Amino acid sequence: MTTSDLVNNFVSQFNKPFDLSMISNMINREPEGVREVLKVLLAAEKIKLVDPEQGIYVRSNRYSARVGYNQKGNWTFDPLEASALMDVIESGTYSSTRAIAKAIGRSRQWVYVYLEALASLGCISLVRNRYTVISRKNIKDIGKQVKPGILGIMRAEDKIEVHAKQEEEKARKRQIAQAKKDERDRKRKLSLEEQAIKEEFVKVWNDYLASGKAVYLSFDEYLKNWNTSK
Repeated sequence: MTTSDLVNNFVSQFNKPFDLSMISNMINREPEGVREVLKVLLAAEKIKLVDPEQGIYVRSNRYSARVGYNQKGNWTFDPLEASALMDVIESGTYSSTRAIAKAIGRSRQWVYVYLEALASLGCISLVRNRYTVISRKNIKDIGKQVKPGILGIMRAEDKIEVHAKQEEEKARKRQIAQAKKDERDRKRKLSLEEQAIKEEFVKVWNDYLASGKAVYLSFDEYLKNWNTSK
């Protein structure tokens, strides 16, 4: 059978998420040839790239009416395993299924499926590109409602929020920098004004001494008359 036949057969029967490495190993074909077939299937919308960063695909019609409570295709969810996954998420800082899979000792596909199911229940979310546990309240219902592509949606929304916060932080820093500049300018202007007053005072004092009026007129009186004459 050709690589194309093998890939198509695999995709038509496999209900779980998969990546290039996994499918290449399972059908015993070189990744380069498999990648080209996946491009064709992607263009034909027979598969979806649900996690571009991790290169994870799923079959487009893998969710069907026969998916029931705690079931997704041939997948059975276990609330205890889901809870263990959430424990791992809470124990560190994870931004990818690869890192979580390594920490929990499971495949990336397993982690992806459980993350998708947990996200569908509102149990986890992405906060600043980090998987975060939000609630364990609905964990017993895992698999009851699975929203295809929710992890990709969460990542896109998180990027928008992170970008907005970054812009907000930049604006705050610009305001602080402008306030510091304004304060420096104010102090510089005040310093120049003080210097000008000092120079003018010295000039008046010298004029006072040179005028010969010091013998009968106090400097305060001289200064008052000088200010009045300005």
